[in-house]
Amino acid sequence: MNLTFKQLEAFLFSAKLQSFSAAAVKLHTTQSAISKRLAELEDVLGAPVLHRKSKGLELTPVGRRLMPLAEQTLRLRLRIETEVSVDQTLEGTFRIGVTELIALTWLTGFIKRLQELHPKLMLEPVVDAGLHLFQSLESHKIDLAIMPGVYWGKQFTTVKVAQVEDLWMASPSLKMPKRALKPEEFARYPVLEQSTGAAKNKFYEAWLAQHGFKFNKVFATNSTTVLRELTISGFGISQMALEYMQPDIDKGLLRIVRSDPMPPPMVYSAVYHSDNFSPAMDRVVQLAIASCDFSRRSSLHEKGAAPARGRAT
Repeated sequence: MNLTFKQLEAFLFSAKLQSFSAAAVKLHTTQSAISKRLAELEDVLGAPVLHRKSKGLELTPVGRRLMPLAEQTLRLRLRIETEVSVDQTLEGTFRIGVTELIALTWLTGFIKRLQELHPKLMLEPVVDAGLHLFQSLESHKIDLAIMPGVYWGKQFTTVKVAQVEDLWMASPSLKMPKRALKPEEFARYPVLEQSTGAAKNKFYEAWLAQHGFKFNKVFATNSTTVLRELTISGFGISQMALEYMQPDIDKGLLRIVRSDPMPPPMVYSAVYHSDNFSPAMDRVVQLAIASCDFSRRSSLHEKGAAPARGRAT
């Protein structure tokens, strides 16, 4: 019997994704290559491992017996690559999705450090709203997403990267009371928010409902940059990361609007498929944790960019 890792990968991801085309995207190859590897595997085993059905692919009895063995084999290969190999430099393409706040802060430094440590690894960053990133993660268009949230389902591994104080802020020109506002009092003022694709909305949804917050919303945007500009210009109250906005507070462009209760810290997590056998995953996640600093303005060339204030915890 002459099985190959590529044949087992083609089988495993075709079965899990219930699609040859989705497996091809995941493995950075073509659908015809996936079909060829599966045909070779079935020739070796002497029996089919997958059946085509109207709703996708279905495991045959032989395929069901092979599934756990294929997973164990690929995990063992990963251990060999990461624990025994003399060359610890990562290679290949790694697709990572991040939110705009990360792109505006520590993403540049993270990419630079990753290139220094692993020059053969090609990183493909994608910047989008958190819920859109999760959709890309589900369909294996990206390998890893870093976004707000602590749980995304049993099939995903979630590792805490950092947490940030996400507080209410407004321009001093709004003449907000200096006392803490009750949840129902927010309805008296214009409130700016991020659009429905933001994972932050999902993170705070239950907490806001629990405490009875009411809003008189006047604007929603999918851009953190636009939200910041609108808030500074006095269009309304918004909820934004304290570390990133601290320079604007120090300059008197913004002030913190206290509430009773105050919002809990927002947790950012690295999220990926639990069956992802990439040797890069753990190292990329750990480097993201070490690089995370929401107080950094991403471009060192930005006029008046603030110096680092210490990593978020």
